[in-house]
Amino acid sequence: MKKQLLVYGAGAIGRGYVPWVFPPDEFDLTYVEENDSLREKLNKQKQFTSYCTKNGAYQKLVVPISNCIKPGDELSSINNYMGIVTAVGPRQVLSLKDNFQKADCPIVLFENDSSLSVQLNHLTGKSNIYFGVPDVITSNTAPKELLDQDELSIVTEDGVCFIEEGAKSLGGINDYVSKEELHKQWMAKLYIHNTPHCIAAYLGALQGKQYLHEGMSNPAIYALVEGAMNEMRDMVVKKYNLDQEFVDWYAKKELGRFANVILYDPIIRVAREPFRKLALDNRLIGAAQLALSMGIVPEFLIKGILAAFLYNKENDADFNITTLMNALSPDNFLKLIINLSTHDALYKCIMTRWDNTLDELKGLQNDN
Repeated sequence: MKKQLLVYGAGAIGRGYVPWVFPPDEFDLTYVEENDSLREKLNKQKQFTSYCTKNGAYQKLVVPISNCIKPGDELSSINNYMGIVTAVGPRQVLSLKDNFQKADCPIVLFENDSSLSVQLNHLTGKSNIYFGVPDVITSNTAPKELLDQDELSIVTEDGVCFIEEGAKSLGGINDYVSKEELHKQWMAKLYIHNTPHCIAAYLGALQGKQYLHEGMSNPAIYALVEGAMNEMRDMVVKKYNLDQEFVDWYAKKELGRFANVILYDPIIRVAREPFRKLALDNRLIGAAQLALSMGIVPEFLIKGILAAFLYNKENDADFNITTLMNALSPDNFLKLIINLSTHDALYKCIMTRWDNTLDELKGLQNDN
């Protein structure tokens, strides 16, 4: 008998990657999705196609679903599920706490914030909420030739999924690991993957590219991303005592991922919500602060930070970031909007490099 799995979010990870680690021959998937159009299409087709890139080719998986329901409709039956997975984004997942209070099964958060499982266990008074690290890049779309076959097609990489061992009763094709091992994998993903990944997106956006691999094909962008990755590689070795061989392997793997020409990873997916990524404890400002604390001057990371300031896609929730940057002096922007203190070493590093970095980025923008 198949296990019933409830998946919050039918986007990139939820639809593209979850079926590969909770495969349809073992699990019946029910999605909770707020996008009316996507929900209607999924319910009409009752299946979709996920493609996994492996050795330069696609592996195809047709995924049947039980249902796709709107948020709130799952509450009456939430204890009928053997497990729950979320992939809705860090800003949204905390709003599910009342739902989680009603659920006794393992709940796995595939969200880019390791503190969320701790917060939600505290808020709900429960202990069945676990953090997961999908070590993978998953697009939220597919190339035209695949979309022509199935408009719900989506592309993911062949990756490894690490989940806290307390959720191991859920099963699937996952590595259930200790908190220590999960922390190692999370530090690698947060700083060697997430930080250069969004920098690649912001640099590609400057050139008007649609997909990540298009920007990475530019040698100047590739060099900037590699430079930021090297800074993060050195930082995690010094700060978290990660094994040098593991970190070198991880960094090389990530550069290949970003340049993967058959993944079709949209820049708007990776670059979205720059203010969240620029939080003092997140993957840009936070990462640069950690580098400085380890005696590493984050020259390349600062260029990525200013590229994030220039990200101004109209439909993005943080569209006003460039408007604010242009309306304020660099000093006031860093103090009032980014919340850096004038006493911070990073504040001083950015200020002394502000004009030259913007000139370099504008040159990159024009070199298209």
